[in-house]
Amino acid sequence: CVHVNVAVSCHHNSQPTQHLGSQTYFTMGKHGRNQTASAVYSHSERLKDKQSEKYGLQKQRLGTDSMREVDCCCLTLQPVEDPVLTPHGYLFERRAILENLLHQKQRNQRLMKAYKQQVQDEKAGKVKEVSARKAEQIRKFMQQETSVVSTVGQYFEEKEKEVGEATRTMQQARDIRFKRKSANGEEEMTTPAFWIPEATPDSASSKLKRPDTKTRCPITNVPLKLKDLIPLNLQRVDPDSTIPIVGQQDRYMCPVTRVSFKGNVKLVALKPTGRVITQDCYERLVKPDMVDPISGEKLKASDVIPLQTSGSGFAGAGHELIATKHTAAHQAS
Repeated sequence: CVHVNVAVSCHHNSQPTQHLGSQTYFTMGKHGRNQTASAVYSHSERLKDKQSEKYGLQKQRLGTDSMREVDCCCLTLQPVEDPVLTPHGYLFERRAILENLLHQKQRNQRLMKAYKQQVQDEKAGKVKEVSARKAEQIRKFMQQETSVVSTVGQYFEEKEKEVGEATRTMQQARDIRFKRKSANGEEEMTTPAFWIPEATPDSASSKLKRPDTKTRCPITNVPLKLKDLIPLNLQRVDPDSTIPIVGQQDRYMCPVTRVSFKGNVKLVALKPTGRVITQDCYERLVKPDMVDPISGEKLKASDVIPLQTSGSGFAGAGHELIATKHTAAHQAS
């Protein structure tokens, strides 16, 4: 508490007062104290340290500026000029998705070539192993048949082949296996004696698995071929505009309702004609008769593909709006 001698009338709206005779005591509130004076490491202090030191799980809420617009490519995040659509409703720029699929195909070819080389090397290694085993059997047979008395030179050669005490210790350390207790009993661990340089494990090349030869969608990871891409016919708001499409406020619109494709408006693509209309236009004008509103062509349920939209800035949109990043953990002993 802070002691104050009152000479004039004092008023403090935020602090409670206590009057004792001619002296007034102002009681200091909880938030007026130094928060670091407590012996307890509070949750608020932990959050402040986590943000300042950048450790632990970092979270950031995404706003509207972080969301892809409905007429932008899922790879380049730029407005599309030559759009194509996947069967699952993801919009891509034709050039971008073709480059991605070509890159996947070249990578798969490289991996398949390395895998075939590995198979050939394994076959050649097995042939060498069989021939070496046969040669060893022949050598042992000839040694037993000839059974020559060892000479002095052979005696010294055998002595040189004997393992010394230091080398024997290294070999024992290399073969050390630790045991651990588990639900199935004691199991041997393959941990080598890491404190001895000669006993550390060697960096053996990993065995390759048979690679996947299919090209896949970069968003959904489902198989995607070039013939599966659907070309779209987007209606420009101002076809005669000289402003680059990136700098235009309203780029495309619904050809029926003339509603601009801005924000998070829901769109539907008609597969036979490639036209893109709003979801509201489809529900009111197309769905009752299943007829293209411009060409009059009959449509099937499989011809209608909803475009996948990004999230909005609102929590009720049903999208994940929190971005997380795992950094180094902070532990106190």
